[in-house]
Amino acid sequence: MKITHVPIFFEKLMKSIGILVLTLSSFAVHAQKIDSLKSLLGASSGITKYDILFALAYEYSDVNDSLSLIYTDELYSLAHQMGDSSRIVKAGRIKAGQLRRLERLDEAIDVALNVLQIARRHNNLIEIKLLLNSLALSHTLMAEYDKALKYNFESLIAREAEGSKQEISIALNNIGLIYYKLKDYNKSIEYYTRSLVLKKEADDQHDLDRLLINIGLSYNYLGNYSEGKKYFEKALSICMDNCSYLIKLESQHGLGVSYFFGTANYTEALIHFQRSFEVAKKIDNARFQAENLIYMARIHTKNKDYAMASKMLLESQRLSSAKGYNLLLIETYIHFSKLYNEVNDFKNEALYQAKYISLKDSIYNDDLIKNLTRVQSEYEERENLKTIAEKDEVLKLKEEVISRQRQQYIFVFAITLLILSLAVALMWAGKLQRKANRLLADSRANLAKKVEERTAELLRVNIELDNFIYKTSHDIRGPLATFKGLCMVALIDIKDSVGLDLVRLLDLTADKMNTILNRLQIVNQINTAELKPELVDIKTCMDEIIAMEKKNGLPPRMIIKHDISNDVVLKSDKKLVRIILENLINNSIKFYDQSIRVDPYVHVEVNKENNFLLFTVVDNGIGINEDSKSNIFQMFVRASERSQTGGIGLYLSRLATEKLGGTIELVSMPDKLTCFHVKIPVDLEPVVKAREEERLMKEKILEEESKNSYQYT
Repeated sequence: MKITHVPIFFEKLMKSIGILVLTLSSFAVHAQKIDSLKSLLGASSGITKYDILFALAYEYSDVNDSLSLIYTDELYSLAHQMGDSSRIVKAGRIKAGQLRRLERLDEAIDVALNVLQIARRHNNLIEIKLLLNSLALSHTLMAEYDKALKYNFESLIAREAEGSKQEISIALNNIGLIYYKLKDYNKSIEYYTRSLVLKKEADDQHDLDRLLINIGLSYNYLGNYSEGKKYFEKALSICMDNCSYLIKLESQHGLGVSYFFGTANYTEALIHFQRSFEVAKKIDNARFQAENLIYMARIHTKNKDYAMASKMLLESQRLSSAKGYNLLLIETYIHFSKLYNEVNDFKNEALYQAKYISLKDSIYNDDLIKNLTRVQSEYEERENLKTIAEKDEVLKLKEEVISRQRQQYIFVFAITLLILSLAVALMWAGKLQRKANRLLADSRANLAKKVEERTAELLRVNIELDNFIYKTSHDIRGPLATFKGLCMVALIDIKDSVGLDLVRLLDLTADKMNTILNRLQIVNQINTAELKPELVDIKTCMDEIIAMEKKNGLPPRMIIKHDISNDVVLKSDKKLVRIILENLINNSIKFYDQSIRVDPYVHVEVNKENNFLLFTVVDNGIGINEDSKSNIFQMFVRASERSQTGGIGLYLSRLATEKLGGTIELVSMPDKLTCFHVKIPVDLEPVVKAREEERLMKEKILEEESKNSYQYT
């Protein structure tokens, strides 16, 4: 028996009993105070009743917010009856705060806006800054960050006018929170750190633990999890056993994120997320319940417990939808998509991917970016407006206009240069192709030795052509990416509508060029591919292609279906088979009939014919004119101006088909239907073997001729 541990145990026990006694004592005092206030309420009126209602609302705040709101409603109504504007504003601010804590955000904003007008009419500076802060918090929770940032900067200006470091620190912390929500974590750390410096200078301990947690969360999202973990532990060390529920749930959640990403210790991470979740449930905090559920679902997904992961994501979706937490809904949708991808449920994966894209676009749209830029610019320029003379300001604006015009000219020159480079490259490729064709034609008329020599030359030229196409497409991609980035910067900075239209056109041209480069690289991959015969699951291949097209977006009412014969067994190169089908289906979708009287469709049939597999792709699109049918499978031939890839899709299908030892043709159909027939061997191994034997035979002939030539000499 280790008696030496008894004193330590006894000391801890007495400490716990002391804390319990103090807690019970504080509860008793709290209950006694409430009872006393209630007993006075019935016989009171006027200002006295107002003060008692205010005290009751304060006592129940953060303890029972629903009950606190009842007294706040009565307080707000009484202030209106009294006609006292200062008390109306004060009661309205308290009511807005209670509604926000109860997550009734629209009502909170309406009340705060109403009393803010009254406060501004009476120049009530104290209430104005508090109401601006309340509005900013409500809009932050609704993911309306442009509005939240506007109110926070207004609050910061008001607090800076007062000169209180403690007050300025609060506003800086709130601005940091907005940038945190916008995922600009470097910016959020900048404002949080400024807030922390002012707190230390003012020796202000209020909400210091909350500020440390905010900094820790930002470091987490920057990937510096060790630094984030340090700040969470600092926050907990400040309040120790007396931490509030909010501090507990936020710090435990932050520690969970640190372990999840920093050390991939999912067991420890799950413990912290569960602790945070239990606290959130205890205080009915839906936002942190949903956030912790998302992370716990991710851990269960990694542990292959998909049923539990799905259950948690469904609960997160319910909570986020009910409370209007759009940012959490976005996270829920993307992780649902990943979960369904894990279990190969591509239909639900596509569904949640679409939900994710739709909701994300509705939040992070062009208007939001413009408003955020405007709000931030208005704040950052306010000091300049105080010190810079009007003449200097006009000069600055003129210089800015000139600079932007110069940037526009650079952009135009850059895109022109890129387009000319691509045109020259394509002309050179065409010239090389024509040269190769001439060499091939001439070689047919020469002697056997000349045939082999010319064939070798043709192979060399084709290799050069392939290398040129690959190198050109690879070399152009870098400048093209740079140009694309310049376009994105221009879309943010340029305010002139004509300039914006020009940059959007350049950005669209860059996207088209990038697509063409991708296709050219596929040409090189096909030409240099080493055939790998393996069993190909046609149905799975078709389903994956259709899922991809749906994800990219199908035309209205478009139907894609396939019929695969039961006796189909294919042993071929899976990548080349997919290239054939993918480009034929994509071609049918691209050239669909846009008439509202036509329901567009693409029908793929797969049947076996002797030792060949026949793919039939039929669509009811715009059809192919007679002039284009003879050369539709050649590179850079476009049957319609709607082609976005320079006429390479059908060329890729032909190239891949011939590589597999098959044929492709355009078949005439009634009613303007477009039909492609592709025939490839059901077993690729004999084709590979025959080609290898042919190659060895040619090498042997060349070797014999070389010996004969040497003997003759």
